[in-house]
Amino acid sequence: MLNLFKDEPQSINSFFLFMQSLVNRNLVAEALRVSEARYRNLLENMDLGVVYLNNAGTIISANQAAEQILGLHLNNMMGRPLSETCSRIVREDGSVLPHEQHPVMSALRTGKPVENVVMGLVDHARQNHTWLMTSSVPEFRPGERRPHQVFMTLADITQQKLAEKELNLASVIVNNTGEGIIVADQDNKIISVNPAFTILTGFSRQDVFGKKAYFLQSKKNAIKINEELHNSRKNGNSWQGEIWHRRKNSDDFPCWTTINQVKDADGKTTHYVYVVMDITHLKKAQNRLGFLAYHDPLTQLPNRMLLRDRINHSLQNARREGSQVAVLFLDLDRFKIINDTYGHAVGDSLLKEVARRIKNLVRKEDTVSRYAGDEFIVLMEDFSDAKSPAKLARKLIEIFNVPMEVKGHSLQITTSVGISLFPRDGDDTDSLIKNADTAMYRAKKEGRNNFQYYNPELTTQAFEKMAMESDLRQSIDKDELILYYQPQVCLNTGNVVGIESLVHWQHPTMGLMPSARFMSIAEESGFILAMGEWMVEAACKQMRHWLNEGAPVNKIVVNVSAVQLRRSDFVATVERILHEHGLSPHCLELEISENSFADNVEPIIKSLNGLAEAGIDLTITNFGKGNFSLLNLKRIPVKKLKIDSLFVSEMLRNPNYEDILRSVIALGHSLNLKVIAQGIESEAQQKRLTELDCDMGQGHFYYLPALPSANFFAK
Repeated sequence: MLNLFKDEPQSINSFFLFMQSLVNRNLVAEALRVSEARYRNLLENMDLGVVYLNNAGTIISANQAAEQILGLHLNNMMGRPLSETCSRIVREDGSVLPHEQHPVMSALRTGKPVENVVMGLVDHARQNHTWLMTSSVPEFRPGERRPHQVFMTLADITQQKLAEKELNLASVIVNNTGEGIIVADQDNKIISVNPAFTILTGFSRQDVFGKKAYFLQSKKNAIKINEELHNSRKNGNSWQGEIWHRRKNSDDFPCWTTINQVKDADGKTTHYVYVVMDITHLKKAQNRLGFLAYHDPLTQLPNRMLLRDRINHSLQNARREGSQVAVLFLDLDRFKIINDTYGHAVGDSLLKEVARRIKNLVRKEDTVSRYAGDEFIVLMEDFSDAKSPAKLARKLIEIFNVPMEVKGHSLQITTSVGISLFPRDGDDTDSLIKNADTAMYRAKKEGRNNFQYYNPELTTQAFEKMAMESDLRQSIDKDELILYYQPQVCLNTGNVVGIESLVHWQHPTMGLMPSARFMSIAEESGFILAMGEWMVEAACKQMRHWLNEGAPVNKIVVNVSAVQLRRSDFVATVERILHEHGLSPHCLELEISENSFADNVEPIIKSLNGLAEAGIDLTITNFGKGNFSLLNLKRIPVKKLKIDSLFVSEMLRNPNYEDILRSVIALGHSLNLKVIAQGIESEAQQKRLTELDCDMGQGHFYYLPALPSANFFAK
């Protein structure tokens, strides 16, 4: 068993040793005759407990220390048997000590001293033990063979026992922990190891005893690590880091090692304790993660991150050498039909076969990447003329003409290819990829299963979209985004029950635009994350302003997108904004479009549940237009369904739309959900919705979307 600390029991007080030596009754008597008063004073002021008992085991005297140890006043002890001073006396193993085996009774019975016996006094009220080291010395009168009394000493060793228990526990932990532990002396020589160390390295204690701990290190990092350890010891600090160690069979393996210094009461280092954890599997996992960070896990091809890096590198070489670079953008024609018909397992196997065929066709120096979904990109470098990419494109199209055998299915699939060239079609990675993508879409429009070079005339719309995306990214910094507000009302009372915020963009040249003009661009570009956070922030700020003014508004409503909900930190972001503006979560309602649940719904559902747990109300908007799963509706803690305006605008002219409205309202109420209709523009619509038992409404009939300065609360 590994013993990290060694603690010898302290010797008994010198006077106790003196008192123990007074076995000879004549010496005691002589001492008492010399100065009984002085003896009594000394007895009362010593730390050692002293108790006198007669030959029947009854207490006849005790000093103050004994009173404190036993927890009884002398008056309560006098004339009582020792066994009555404590409800229970136990041995070290916890078993009850019978009265006849008490050291006092043994000394009376045998006439011999009973020394250094450890026993425990159980205090049931406090549920603890007082541990004592006790000695009992019999005293005889001249000429008598049986003792007339016993002199018993008591030393409280409770703290020592607790320390021993902690040391034993530490020893058990050290010997059963899964990490290797090495203990070295102040000269860094190994003096002890635990079993886990032997299992980890193959070295036994005998193999390493007396050797410097450094000998376990692999040579590949010894110099650097030794320098760090030297500085750590010099500064009196602990050290931790990755070290390569060696096993007894000479194999090297990586370890996460922590080295702590053990110091004495004077601050001097007495030992070093090494804790060694094998991180071989972790390193393998890191390497695997490093591969996955730059490769597609399905096809093992470079992903878009690695592709971009390689295109950037190839452009640097091309600029230096005056050569060309080609980007071929491939998209599988009608892949979605195959995926939907045969399932994702077949679709994934098809993609792997596609990747294999492309990889086998191109040159070794070309890069093949799975860019996204069923899109692949081939990067060509160092080719002779602009016709070379076209030749490769034809070959790629031809290899897809051969059916692919996938999981027992013979599948026929074609591809459309777009080509962009450096420097003619773009001077940077983004331009080349976008222009190749544009050319690929032209190939699809030309009937699929063909290739097209990039043509600038065909990208006018694409450039306009790019320009709008660029402007949109600057809209927050330029204070161009504006929130308009439209109240929601109770259909029965007409009271405002909430106010929805609607984002608009004050474009510098195109004027004020509603969200429908730019929301898709925001989502596709990823700008929706920044814009969505701005919307929540601005709406909560306005809500706080209304509450400070005493406005009768209970809830602010904000639309959020699926892109936002897939962010793992979205719930925390919303909670932070509410806290910063001093708003209760119940002041905020978030609307999520039904279309958000078309793909990858699990992270969205997780976020929605987190929002609901935080106390934020949720509404599914545009309900009824998509293919929303009722199963998902049961998994999402929404409070409200918002009927799409199309049904409201057509319900008075088309009975089918009214039937849909009736069904949605009934569905919502059956699930204990409120139902709100948007796009109400006439009294007739309001009346019919009220008759259908719709709960709330929103539209131009009540309020037009307006700036916060509009007095919504005057009506």
